[in-house]
Amino acid sequence: QVLIPIANGSEEMEIIMLVDILRRANINVVLASVDKSTNIVGSQRMKIVADKCILGASDSKYDLIIIPGGPGGAERLHRSTTLKKLLKEQKQASRMYGGICYSPLILQKQGLLQDKTVTAHPSIVNQLTCQVIDRSKVVIDGNLITGKGLGTVMDFSLAIVRKFFGHGRAKGVANGMVFDYPKS
Repeated sequence: QVLIPIANGSEEMEIIMLVDILRRANINVVLASVDKSTNIVGSQRMKIVADKCILGASDSKYDLIIIPGGPGGAERLHRSTTLKKLLKEQKQASRMYGGICYSPLILQKQGLLQDKTVTAHPSIVNQLTCQVIDRSKVVIDGNLITGKGLGTVMDFSLAIVRKFFGHGRAKGVANGMVFDYPKS
């Protein structure tokens, strides 16, 4: 089960592509708004309806919590005390968490990148104090997964599928989308 928290200003293409690819892999994805409404407006003014609000999603355990990018949305996600609590519990329980694009900066502000290696959007890498591999599309460091940005969201999503279910399922999902995926 995967939780993707969203907020007004979140990067909608990262949200939509991530949810779509994970659901194609038969992963249960919960899209939860940290705003008062389940209706959010993304960074490019696209309307998205979450499955529930973050408080309603907080009573479950997740195998993975992923934060999408978009500076405005990521900052709103950072202000959610419920999400902060969930992320802290996620790390303490050694369950996976991560983010793409701008959101590794939010993970750092919450103390979740100590002794970790990440990738992130080029506009924020100089603000990160952990080790950054800025030439990588996706970096997995233990129970942390990070993606560089919107242009790498398919690779990021398939890396999640591979991490949980192996190369075969990731390759099958990629083939169904006519996406070139490595043979091994």
